[in-house]
Amino acid sequence: MDSRPSGLPMRTTHLPTHYELPALPIPIPVPPPAAADSHAPATDDDMSSTSSRINWVQTEHDVFNLFRKYPHSFPTYDPENLSYLDHLCDAPTFSRVDGGVEHDHPWWAGFGSSIEAINHDYFAPFLNATTFRLMNWFYNSSLQKSMDDLNHLVDDVILADDFDREDLRDFNASREAKRLDGAQNDPTSSIFSSDGWHEASIKICLPCKKEKVSSEDEAPMFEVEGLCYRKPLEVIKSAFEEEAVKEFHTSPYKLFWQPNEDEPPERIITELYTSDVMLHEHEKIRSQPHEPGCNLETVIAAIMLWSDSTHLASFGNAALWPMYMFIGNQSKYTRAKPRSFAAHHLAYIPKVHLF
Repeated sequence: MDSRPSGLPMRTTHLPTHYELPALPIPIPVPPPAAADSHAPATDDDMSSTSSRINWVQTEHDVFNLFRKYPHSFPTYDPENLSYLDHLCDAPTFSRVDGGVEHDHPWWAGFGSSIEAINHDYFAPFLNATTFRLMNWFYNSSLQKSMDDLNHLVDDVILADDFDREDLRDFNASREAKRLDGAQNDPTSSIFSSDGWHEASIKICLPCKKEKVSSEDEAPMFEVEGLCYRKPLEVIKSAFEEEAVKEFHTSPYKLFWQPNEDEPPERIITELYTSDVMLHEHEKIRSQPHEPGCNLETVIAAIMLWSDSTHLASFGNAALWPMYMFIGNQSKYTRAKPRSFAAHHLAYIPKVHLF
């Protein structure tokens, strides 16, 4: 056996499997738009009895021996066709696709329509961008100022394009701090005015200590004020207007794994759009008649709601109780990334303190 200059034998080395690049999914054939809803409408009896009544079409096997089955026909749009390696893995040495490609969008594109309000009045509740930048530096820098904080003051505040020294005439830090504290109660503030935010009060029935009532209707009513919310339909519309909609699976399918052709395939459910429930609802919506003059496809928007108390500071008891809406048409691997902005704020529930 040949030897290296060091004296070690000349052996072939291989990288571990987890260093290999992932395989891209096999693109599915795209049918013409007219074939999207050309099948006969399905009924509830068809879906409840057996799925064998549906004519299933399937893709080829990928390198992991996975394949998909779609009801009736292939979807007219498949987000997997837009997959790039930089969607699946990342490293400083990887080359990236240049700008101008559909999947290449800025990090803030996930905000959708709300980014317009941010660009228009991003310094609210302050009166101008100069004051906003100065107060932002004051609150977000360290308590004990350092050289880096001084650099941020110069680079992010003084040298900013929208910095105007004339805006600092008669500047008063205490007044601006009070303006920030009272912004949530200021009806002219634009902080909660974008994306259809509403404020309301609700009444709930509460039990009375040592008092018995015959029914819930006779229980005392307690009014909870300060509930900020958005209408669910408006949130769904906003989600489907964002850049991330290009990655939504609007056509559910069944996923199978068949490593051996002599063995039957094994059903795999990894996403909401691969479940029987969404397939069932997809067939129900397709069976409904279209609006007069409308030939658009009908799809399911899968809604996932989540809520939990969120602590806002390392010390103290400042907290919020938000309610989020996630779109189940989006892959869970994308929803789990903070930079994908997959959580759509639906409501903020005020805390109730009873004495």
